Amino acid sequence: MAPVQLRTPRLAIDGGLPVRRPDAGWPVWPQPARGADAALLSVLASGRWAISSPYRGELAERRFAARFAQYTGARHCVPTDHGSSALVIALESLGLRSGALVLVPALTWTASATAVLRAGLVPVLVDVDPWTGCITPDTLDLNVGAQAVIAVHWACSMADVPALSRVAAARGMSVVEDAAQAHGARWQGRSAGTLGRLGCFSMQHGKVLTSGEGGAVVTDDDDLAPVLQELRADSRRYGTDRRPGALELVEDPSTMGSNFCMSEFSAALLCAQLDALERQNAVRTANYTRLAELLSQIPGVRLLRRRPEQDRLSLYEVPIVLDPLPEGRDNTWAARALSAELRTHVYTPRAPLSRSALLRPWTKPTIAPLAERFVALHRDRSYPGAEYLARHAVVLHHSAFLGPGTDMDDIAEAVAKVMADSGRHADRLRHGAGMKVN
Repeated sequence: MAPVQLRTPRLAIDGGLPVRRPDAGWPVWPQPARGADAALLSVLASGRWAISSPYRGELAERRFAARFAQYTGARHCVPTDHGSSALVIALESLGLRSGALVLVPALTWTASATAVLRAGLVPVLVDVDPWTGCITPDTLDLNVGAQAVIAVHWACSMADVPALSRVAAARGMSVVEDAAQAHGARWQGRSAGTLGRLGCFSMQHGKVLTSGEGGAVVTDDDDLAPVLQELRADSRRYGTDRRPGALELVEDPSTMGSNFCMSEFSAALLCAQLDALERQNAVRTANYTRLAELLSQIPGVRLLRRRPEQDRLSLYEVPIVLDPLPEGRDNTWAARALSAELRTHVYTPRAPLSRSALLRPWTKPTIAPLAERFVALHRDRSYPGAEYLARHAVVLHHSAFLGPGTDMDDIAEAVAKVMADSGRHADRLRHGAGMKVN
């Protein structure tokens, strides 16, 4: 592949010409799949808008559950209204005592930790590997007495769940996969979400499989599956009565649940969107491969390191790590500069949960005992791996990878341009420092 060429050295934020032409748009997201409109209209006319409706034909929710279980290779799938709800019921299904500790990566969306608190448990933040963005057996804190681990597949990288499970099993801990960012990713041929005891997915607006809002739990555990149904449907689960006008939900529960049910409209939309997922993932992967080859020619730039066991990608976000950045320049500046060059939103990773404004359990009086323990457990903890990525990476959304391969050429040129300017900035700083000394 030819080296990345710079057409204009002056940055767009400094008045130069952007790399991206004004008439070259980017793919929009979400993209309605073929048949999505018909799927929604079929629910509208069905008289069944919720799983608690009287029987009038097959529920879209049950159809999606069967299809997504087949897609992932899991025996069971229980859809929910949100990905965070999926995490809550997955944790509740484990039967842990109130206040039990759960290990959570410091670099993830806040729901990975707030779901722990919603389940009556206490999250303990652990660091991530700066090369992959995921927790590893080496980053786990095995001395706090945790009873579960949430393994997040972050951005476009999978955590080594088999290795984590071996360590966890030796300590009597269960591993719950947070696969909200990994629909279609595979580890040695096995789908993300099926490597731990339970796997949780989000179908929120920005995800690669979306219905606006939605979630699901998958598992091979035959005993947990009916419990998960009860936990998300106000203590009810599916029965066998399919007479017209009868309810499919039965009320002889083993546990008390909440209402986290997916709507029929979301389920029908997901059935349509699932048909497009593999094709879209293939386009993204081809573009990612092209971009990786281009960026490998630019000093100080890298993508996340992918473990060889991860034999299929799923891109949610694509972090580009920039190191070194010169004095006076940070990744916030780089994200703004790249946004100007590419005429699209380039951003930085979210702050680690240890300093996130979204994880402040002490602001909720109803969980005060959990919050007090959370604060006590996190005194004097540090997260160098998470902080490194948060301060050195810029991020592109997966929608940027749904266009032609030439889009990757523009991204690579913009990155090369920003890094070249960073080099010139460093030279100016050194020259200026020399002048002051003289």
